[in-house]
Amino acid sequence: MDKQIAIQRLDSHYLDAAIEMAVENYMLERRSTAGLSEGVNRNYFMKQLEELFQRGTGRMAFVDNEPVGFLAFSEILTVDKSGTKGATSPLFAYGIRHSKRGEIIGRLFQSVATELCENFAQSLRVFVYAHDAEVLWTYLMSSFAMEMTGVVRDVSLPIEAEIPETYSLREIGHKELVDHKLEVIELYRALINHLRMSPVFYHCRQYLPVEKRFDDFLRDDLRVFALFDGGRLVGMVDSEPVGYGFAAHDQDALGMGDIFIAPGYREGGLAAALLKFAIDRLKIDGVRRLFVTHGTINPTARGFWDKYFTNYSYSMTRKIDPDMLGSIKPV
Repeated sequence: MDKQIAIQRLDSHYLDAAIEMAVENYMLERRSTAGLSEGVNRNYFMKQLEELFQRGTGRMAFVDNEPVGFLAFSEILTVDKSGTKGATSPLFAYGIRHSKRGEIIGRLFQSVATELCENFAQSLRVFVYAHDAEVLWTYLMSSFAMEMTGVVRDVSLPIEAEIPETYSLREIGHKELVDHKLEVIELYRALINHLRMSPVFYHCRQYLPVEKRFDDFLRDDLRVFALFDGGRLVGMVDSEPVGYGFAAHDQDALGMGDIFIAPGYREGGLAAALLKFAIDRLKIDGVRRLFVTHGTINPTARGFWDKYFTNYSYSMTRKIDPDMLGSIKPV
């Protein structure tokens, strides 16, 4: 007979156990995603979980009084202009030390979500490791929808791509970006229009008007790699410091932004050649890992980034009907 699983609120006495489970979760994902660093920063997990244990909402699972899992969400915050309240469970905020991973996370989520929704959290977001199949399936069966994925690449792995002789590649600075401002804006506009079309249907309001986004490319911490057809800029990709999760504490990692290729130039492997050029340059400067985040709903992004990078995480969302929030009080 299976031993009974007991669910309790987060208890700081078990913080060390939660930290160890979070690190074990990371190392379990690394078995399937070799691009992740083998030297995980334990202090990062400790600092983040200390805050969640103090200010967040969460539960722990026990078998025979031994912790076998935990799940935590951030504070409930206002997440949009309409006043919708929500909470997020980051990638570091769950861990399972049990063979029945799906059952454990299901029990934990049921208990945590009860408290969140009684406190009017309508929008829930969870981050899950990409190869944690039982946990992913449990959330999918709980009406969560995949939204974003995080992917990583070990830059030592080669990319097979060649650039035709009629094109040239180079890293460009602020002056050259300004010289090609109109072409940069048109590349941006083409990307936004692509995202607004079927099947993606991103509203993209935060990126409009496109003309006002040019200065984003002039940040000092941004490096831009460009593809030219003669004197015309027809493609670009950028790299920047990673600003999220454990990757932000990885001294050998950078993030990559969108890759822009002008309409009419999207065949013939030009995007792959541009990516290879950027990676080769970054590798010379000591970068060992590159991270990208993209929408799972975008087949073009999936087809490109997932070809050259490995998925290591998914973010999933669920919106609760506001009529289901709170609890019914006596009349």
